Amino acid sequence: MKPTNPEDELAQGRMALWLTPEDIAFLSNEWRKIPDNVSDDTKDRWARIAFRASSALHKAGIQLDAEFPEQDEKYRL
Repeated sequence: MKPTNPEDELAQGRMALWLTPEDIAFLSNEWRKIPDNVSDDTKDRWARIAFRASSALHKAGIQLDAEFPEQDEKYRL
C-alpha cells in the first residue's frame, strides 16, 4: 500500500484531522444513522467520510466494530 503523501493531499484540498480511534470509529458508524430521505449529496458525503474513517482504522491495524442502528435511532429531518 502506498503511504499518504501530505503534499498530494494538500493539492487536492484535503487536510489532516487528528482524532482518537474512538472518534474515528464513531464517524465510521454514524453515517448509518442518516435518514433515507436526505439528498444524494449528503449521502455521498457521509459515504466518503465513513469510508475514509474505516480505512484509517484499517491502516492503523484497528478493527472496526460496525454498529447498525435501530430505526428509532436514526436521525430525522
